[in-house]
Amino acid sequence: MSTRKAAARALAALATFLLVIASAHGQSGQPILTEGFEGNFQSDPSCKQGVCNVPAGWGVWFIPRTENDLPGVNFQPQADRTTARVRSGAAAQRLWTDNATFTGGIYRVVNDVQVGARLRFTIWGQVWSTNDESPISARPSRDIRVKVGVDPLGGDNGRPSPLNGQVIWSPEQEAKDEFIQFTVEVDARSPTVILYTYTTMRDNVRHNEVFWDDAVLEYVAPPPTATPDPASAPATPTAAPEGATAPASAAQPAAPVAVPPVTYTVKAGDTLLGIALDQNVPLAELLKNNPGVKPEALQIGQVLIIKPGTTAAEAATAAATPAPEAAAGQAQGEVNASSPAVEATPTVGQACVQAFFDDDGDGKRDDLEDLVPNIQFVLTTGGNVIGTYTTNGVDEPYCFENLPNQAYTIAGTPLDIYVPTTPLNDTLQVNGARSYFSLGLRRVSDGFEDISPTPTPRPPLVAIDDNLAVGLLSLGGGALLLIGTVGFIISAALRRRRL
Repeated sequence: MSTRKAAARALAALATFLLVIASAHGQSGQPILTEGFEGNFQSDPSCKQGVCNVPAGWGVWFIPRTENDLPGVNFQPQADRTTARVRSGAAAQRLWTDNATFTGGIYRVVNDVQVGARLRFTIWGQVWSTNDESPISARPSRDIRVKVGVDPLGGDNGRPSPLNGQVIWSPEQEAKDEFIQFTVEVDARSPTVILYTYTTMRDNVRHNEVFWDDAVLEYVAPPPTATPDPASAPATPTAAPEGATAPASAAQPAAPVAVPPVTYTVKAGDTLLGIALDQNVPLAELLKNNPGVKPEALQIGQVLIIKPGTTAAEAATAAATPAPEAAAGQAQGEVNASSPAVEATPTVGQACVQAFFDDDGDGKRDDLEDLVPNIQFVLTTGGNVIGTYTTNGVDEPYCFENLPNQAYTIAGTPLDIYVPTTPLNDTLQVNGARSYFSLGLRRVSDGFEDISPTPTPRPPLVAIDDNLAVGLLSLGGGALLLIGTVGFIISAALRRRRL
């Protein structure tokens, strides 16, 4: 009996342990929303014309056409279920315009999200754009831009607002004629988040169409716990054992010992640049000490190496090896650590910004569209401000220089006298070159009333009955008789004149 009780206690303890582990990690990878765009489509009442069908819970957003827009620009996209271009299953979502451009996409409001949790939104998108009937984008519109975003603050009081500056956007990708996965991660800052897709193009070609399929919103990491974690405290160098620091005698040095690495455990809200500043280590050195770590994809609980450790054998070898000749004023132990031959120069890039008057409303700056002054741009990464700039309307684009290769968020803050025609913020991936963000604006005084055209009704064909037909024929015959009589009189008068 005692053996059975002991076994029961052991099983209970194991179950409790597994339950604790499951509750601690149950959110990781847990889907919140999946959408295959297979069925249950219904009309979106926000659309004013044409076909506008999306799955239940989804909606269509777009920048409306105004009186200043060129012909064929900023039309309301049509939306429906399609079986023509599908990634999986039997159907997908299609948005399109014929001989016109659009800026817009679909959105979904998601409620009951755990605040502080890390979320990942993925969806597959494809573009078909051509000025003929080719099944591929043989003659496409120029400058087609496709991305997805998440508003972690739940929009404007729960209402969708893709251009409010709160949306975290994914990098743009080329998706012509093939499905490409778009992904963006955010930390939920409200119980409600809003998912967006975004597409815009320059030219009003015959077909401008985008297809969306297989959307997933899932938890990546749970919210941080309130219990203090000793591992999350700022890392400090670990002291060597007492026997190593106390001199054995005045004549004999201490024996070489292993030195453990200095580490840091990532907390909620941390960024690689912020950790480097907090730990007083160059960002390039931090990247070198942690190969494979992606600055834009840090995970809570991830352990980073601030300073590599050494084994006892390595310490003994280093002590026995004569140090190379040091530069003047440089300590002997610093030579190898700072040698240019050991540490490569990090690649840096630039993030360039401008604001412009988008007179034709196409979201792109044309040659005759002027720059806008007094627009403030803020460059951040992981919530840490890297730099700010206010436009003067003359010298833009302005570039933030010497940015290490990673993802940055750039956001513009226009005055109340302007209405944006592009998102107020974007994610720029700096890869050793220049990345650009252009903010399109219109003056409120120019008018922003939606004048999206409706199909021009054709006059109906009138059915003519027999009596009406006889009347019309009689009237026509009388008119011909009158014309003939007048002609005869004129002809007779001319003959008399000749005589």
